[in-house]
Formats: sequence, structure tokens, C-alpha cells
Amino acid sequence: MKTILSLSLILMFTFNGLNAKAFQPQQGATGDRLKALIDSARKEKSDSLRLVINNVFFNELTAYLKESPASNKMFDSLNIGVITSTEAKVTLFNWNLQQNNGTNIYFLIIRNNATNQVIPMKPMHALQELSEETIFRDANWPGGLYYRIIFRTDLSGSCYTLLGWDGFSRTTSRKTIDALSFDSNGSPVFGAPVFRTRDGIRNRVVSEYASQASFTQSYDRQKVTLSNVRKSQRKITDEIIVLDRLVPMNESLTGQRWAYVPAGNVYDGFIVFNKLWSFVEDIAPRNPAPSGKEKKSRKPVSYDLFPPQ
Repeated sequence: MKTILSLSLILMFTFNGLNAKAFQPQQGATGDRLKALIDSARKEKSDSLRLVINNVFFNELTAYLKESPASNKMFDSLNIGVITSTEAKVTLFNWNLQQNNGTNIYFLIIRNNATNQVIPMKPMHALQELSEETIFRDANWPGGLYYRIIFRTDLSGSCYTLLGWDGFSRTTSRKTIDALSFDSNGSPVFGAPVFRTRDGIRNRVVSEYASQASFTQSYDRQKVTLSNVRKSQRKITDEIIVLDRLVPMNESLTGQRWAYVPAGNVYDGFIVFNKLWSFVEDIAPRNPAPSGKEKKSRKPVSYDLFPPQ
């Protein structure tokens, strides 16, 4: 009780020292007001007050998205992540607040343009353990910042593929490949059995590595040749997910993710094969040259599809 009362007094006196009216929920939020709110949240030094101001921003942005279409120019000024699927049916609005201990709280609003639904997700602290098996429902989600949303008609089920980043702690970061779908009620579902890995089918892929390392996880068009498949399926020019291969700094640190860094010029990836994102090893990623300009002497990249079909 004393802790709750003390926090209330701190917030009350802090608001008295600010323009308290600016942080009260209002109808008809404008771009300028939203910018003032998020800027204030980012500048605030108190974790508690930072979250209070951000929650006002979160609620007013949600209301704004429900009321009217928002311009890209407005979101540029807010400096939050805004990504839209290639067929323009889903848009994600996400951002983070870093706490004084170096951890992050993540915020996400989903706009389903096909159904005109605006769906605010629960604020999520960075999870201590992010399982590749878990399915998230009921406004729960893995947390993180999504920077790419991919829609493939040749993927099993009606789902989107998300590439994300999570500044998990001061020592480790994570990048994820996840799946987003919507249930019969239009509610978001995170995770789906569409990832064929070396350990079997998983609902997502998680790569955890040293926070000071630069780890590549991108989606690019590549020209490749597969092994262990029918001859008619070997040559592929397609968009694939390309990953740095992570290795420990030395063998004695195997299993300690804070010590994992990119091997350097060694890449793995995921390619859509038989309606699943299938893991492939030892790729030499490159963008194909324009038709008619590629040198005939260039040998196609060849690597094994894992596991063998």
C-alpha cells in the first residue's frame, strides 16, 4: 500500500511540474499532439512516468487509426516502425521504450486493412525465454520490433512471415522469424508450424547472439540450385531469408548465447519448399543479374536442402 501511494504522489507532483493537460487522454488526436506525447515519453528519465505518457500515446494512436487513415508523413515524424504487407492488407505499427536497466518494453498496433480492424496488442517486456514452440493468442505476442512483413501465396496456411529484432538484454539480442495469422474472430495469432529446421518443424525461428555483434537476417531475391530434390525442382530464383551463421567465440563458450557472433562470410537461409520455410545450409547469397546480362561462365550456387527430401 505504501509503495502504491508513494508512486501516486510521485506521479502527481511530476505532472504538476509539467503541462499536465498535454498528457490527459483526448478525443481527436492530431499528428502534432501525438508527436509531442511520444517525444516526451522518450525524453522522460523516470521509468514509471515514461510508461504513463507512452500509454496515453498508445491509446490516442489507436483511436486515431480507428477514426481516419493516417499519412506516411505523420508516421515519419513520430519515428515509429510502420510496415505494410506486400498485398497491402495488414499494417503493423510498433516501437519500444528502453528502461533504465537496459531492457525494453515493446508496443504493437495491428491494422487489418481487409476487415477495417485496429487491434492494440498488450505491452510486452522482453521475454526471458522465447520458445520456438509457443503459440501466442489473446492479444499476447512475443515482443520485439518487426521490420519486415512477408506474404507468400505458396506458404502453408494463410499467414504472414515477420522478421523481428529484440534487444533482449545488455549482453544479448535476438532476431526472429515468426508467423502472423488471424483466427475466425479476426484476432491475431503469432506462431505457426511453417518452419522446417534441423530440429524439426517449429512455430518460429529464434537466433540469439552477442548484443555488440552485427547479425544479418534479410529477405532478398536470390538464384540458387538445390541438392537432394527432383531435377525439375533444383534451379530456383526466388526471395529467400538469408542469415549469418552464428558460432561461439571459442568452443569453451558453446551454449552461452552472449558469446555467439557471425562466423563471417558463412550464410544459411530459409526457402519456401513444399509450402514450408525450409532450412538450407552454406549458401553463397547474391542477387541475380538482370535477364540476358548474367555471365554464362558463372557457376550456379549449390547447397543441400535440410532435411533431405
